[in-house]
Amino acid sequence: MSEKRDPFDGAYIGNIFGPKLTLYGAILILFFTGIAVYRHWKLGVPFGMEESVPVSTDSIPLDSINLIE
Repeated sequence: MSEKRDPFDGAYIGNIFGPKLTLYGAILILFFTGIAVYRHWKLGVPFGMEESVPVSTDSIPLDSINLIE
């Protein structure tokens, strides 16, 4: 007789989703990544990681206490 093993004894028991669902998920991720890369390349649309910070070109305003020089 073989001894039954406890599946929670710390040993790796395998992928619980199975190879087919894992493959479908990987294909879906690659598909959407491909769409994002194509859109970035073809349309010149940024990925959204860059933030444009407005640069102030105004001079520093004078202090209201020291207006007279």
